[in-house]
Order: sequence, then C-alpha cells, then structure tokens
Amino acid sequence: MTLLVESESRLKQLYETTAETTSQPNLKSLLSDFAKSSSRTMQMMRRVRVESVVEIALEPISGLKLAELVAIINITVETRQVSNIEKLMALERTVSDLYARASPKIARISAEAGQLLRTLPRESIDRVHELKRFIWVERSF
Repeated sequence: MTLLVESESRLKQLYETTAETTSQPNLKSLLSDFAKSSSRTMQMMRRVRVESVVEIALEPISGLKLAELVAIINITVETRQVSNIEKLMALERTVSDLYARASPKIARISAEAGQLLRTLPRESIDRVHELKRFIWVERSF
C-alpha cells in the first residue's frame, strides 16, 4: 500500500503545483478540489493499511508490476515536454491502472482495501474527463 500512497501523493503534489500556477479560476478550483480528493484517498489508504495490515502482504504478491507503474509515474512528473494538465491526465490513467491491477490481489487479503481500490480507477477516469476540458486553456497561456 505504501507504493499506492506514494503514487497518490505525487499526483496530489502536481495538482497543487498546477493550481498555484494557473490563472484560470475554474481550473484552479477544479485542481484544488482534485488535490483535496487525493488527500482523502491517501488518508483512506493509510487507514485501511493500518486496520488490515495489508502492508506486510502486498510486496510478495506476484504479477502486480508496481515498480513499472511507479517508474512511469516518476517519468511523467519529471517530463517537461507536455503541459501539467496533460501530465495530470497521464498520471490519472496510470494510477487508475495501478489501482485496477492491485485491487483483485489485495481483495484476497483485505476486502476493505480491495473495495477501496475498486472504486478509485473510476474516479481517476472521471478526473481525466474533467481535465480534458481545460487542455486548450493551459496551452493558450
């Protein structure tokens, strides 16, 4: 679960940074809301991790390839070739995949953690759709 929390943290940081730098009020509000949502997600993950002791069992689960997705997240955050909105959209897609991969395997260990991770991919995809509306706004500044 630590890798999942760290991934969500990177996403939250980029939302906050992008919100601080945009001059578009609607976009700033949306990004701030998404940062708060990421904070709530991290809190829920931490609570589930503590309550169900998923941390001990997550790493040995085979086939998750979490390191591969975390590497993609890190590369996406560090690239300067695309706008922050495009980075956020790519990160949301990646974390959605991360949650979708982890959910069925974690559900065998903790039903509550599995349920949490099953809901998160849909939220990420919804954020992508919201962010698409603002691509042209960021490019025009």
